[in-house]
Amino acid sequence: MQLTKINIKNYRLLVNAELEVDPKTTLIVGRNNTAKTSCFSCIENVLKKETISFDDYPLSKRDNFYTQIALFMEKKLSYEELCKQIEVISIEFLVDYSLDDPDDNLGALSPFIIDVDVNTTTALIYAEYQLKTDEKALWDLLESSYYKDGTFSPNGEEHKAIADNFSKLFGLTVYAINPNNLDDKQVKSQKELQELFPLYAIPAERVLGEDETHNSSLGKLISGFFDMSEAELNPKIAEEVKRLRTIVESANKEVQKQSDEILSTVVNNSVGFGYPNIEELKLGVTTQLSIDDQIKNQTKLSYTAGTANESLPSSHNGLGYKNLIKIEFLLTAFAKDIEKRGVACVPLLFIEEPESHMHPQMQTAFAMYLEKFLGELSDVPIQTFLTSHSAHIANTMEFAKIRYAQKSKRGVIYKNLNTFAQENPDNLDFIRKYLTLTKCDLFFADKAILVEGASERLLLPDMIEKCKESGEFGDDRYTLWSQYYALIEIGGAYAYKFIPFIDFLGVPCLILTDLDSVADRKGRGGKIVKKSVVVSEGETTSNETIKWWFRRNKGNPDDDSEIELSEIIAMTPDDKTRGKCHIEFQTTEKGLCGHSLEEAIRNVNRKHYKLRNKIKEKNLEFTGKSKTDFALNLIYDCPDYCVPDYIKSGLKWLNKQKVLE
Repeated sequence: MQLTKINIKNYRLLVNAELEVDPKTTLIVGRNNTAKTSCFSCIENVLKKETISFDDYPLSKRDNFYTQIALFMEKKLSYEELCKQIEVISIEFLVDYSLDDPDDNLGALSPFIIDVDVNTTTALIYAEYQLKTDEKALWDLLESSYYKDGTFSPNGEEHKAIADNFSKLFGLTVYAINPNNLDDKQVKSQKELQELFPLYAIPAERVLGEDETHNSSLGKLISGFFDMSEAELNPKIAEEVKRLRTIVESANKEVQKQSDEILSTVVNNSVGFGYPNIEELKLGVTTQLSIDDQIKNQTKLSYTAGTANESLPSSHNGLGYKNLIKIEFLLTAFAKDIEKRGVACVPLLFIEEPESHMHPQMQTAFAMYLEKFLGELSDVPIQTFLTSHSAHIANTMEFAKIRYAQKSKRGVIYKNLNTFAQENPDNLDFIRKYLTLTKCDLFFADKAILVEGASERLLLPDMIEKCKESGEFGDDRYTLWSQYYALIEIGGAYAYKFIPFIDFLGVPCLILTDLDSVADRKGRGGKIVKKSVVVSEGETTSNETIKWWFRRNKGNPDDDSEIELSEIIAMTPDDKTRGKCHIEFQTTEKGLCGHSLEEAIRNVNRKHYKLRNKIKEKNLEFTGKSKTDFALNLIYDCPDYCVPDYIKSGLKWLNKQKVLE
């Protein structure tokens, strides 16, 4: 059996969020403040029966909540109607047991299977925080805030009264629902839900120290092995632990005997004033020394240098290794706990931001081997949920396991990247390989900029700063320079492959590419071939992204006929915008048009490149060997250079785009 879907309603930013769950690992990625932690928090609250506060209730739902309460207090709405009108915090779990043998005991899932259809292989579980106070109790709690001298007269404190009493008003109720008849449901206990979904969470704030101020140090985790039965231990280490215990038991007896004898002599020789009398009982000492207690309470990690056989304290080791070791021990403890239960269940493991303190290669290795590591720990399948801000982890995971958290004014939704993969098989391989090779941080960006090459990648941050300083962005409160944008070097030949993916993520995106004007010319042997020419002589473009864009604007995506360069140049700002994507390429300035970034820069910075005012397009040609050197030299030698208009236009468009719609 496995959890396949979770639907959360009215919990913080999760107004109506459906999360499709992978059978093994579900990775949730997204910008900051996109309710990744809130998802875990809601599930944990329900499974551990934690109370909720008014802070957990969505801001967008509060006006209606206040209104319904006020109508009830004004006696314009019955208590029964109030219970129906209030939108409550709820969570729904869908469990699939189609792969289980019909004759197998479904264990902890059994109480939640209430349908009689033998062909049904899903169980639907619903939990909500509904009004738990009766009508009189609710009235008594709020009456003083709504009435004065028997007259309905809200005093301005009614909202605070609701917030302060929120946890008293609402309580958790769990239902098993017949998936074939949603009106058929049975109340179940929270304990039954907890037994079905054993939960273990490893939060982002992991204590990694080895000093005495931390109660959850690595040493404590390691010494926990001493308390485990041999059956619980990995066979590889069980024999060693058994040998350690034999040594400790023998040492305990010997130390105890010698300690009693020595301390008894010391005490008897030290006591004076006529006592003890030789005729009376002699004083003795019985100690309660326990070496195993010392092992458990004083165990600390140390690191030994190979040939020197010298050790260093754990505090001298890197935090990345400590973090990794701690996660491994916590996972081991959880897996052993699951195996001890001996009943069919759906274990859930939450790990927040495992990348803390890990260097990039370690992050990649963690993502690659997590499932294998858990599989070796336990025969019971564990469904793992990860949140991460690491491009290395995100780009190591399979697309099918990634859920992109997209935030809007209506709340957060989780997009299943597997949906994109199935709908765009032609682009998938390229995007997947590109993300893996470049460790692209697109999943965490407010906006994206796709650029042609190294020159744009180096110059764009400086150009954005120049546009800000020159007032190109106007008086916008949130300007591009202060937002987090992903700068992706992709090239005109491949940028179009990214556009459907950008659309799927819903990230505002600017594409800066080259006009790449070409014309028919005679090649070797007199054969007619397309050759790069100046724009004034160009017949069409060799830029695949521009061609892809233009054909879709015309409604003929499969038309491979030649496109006139004049039609491309004549594209309006509206023609250059498709949804949340906008494309820009070189335009005419000072009477000339370059067909690459370098030519456009030379055109608007003629003095720096010692070009006369009256020149031809051929004089703009970039003849250097390195475009990277060209960009660096421009920044170093000409810090007050002019930014070409097409780049200004693109950046101004992107700056105006709202992150939240």
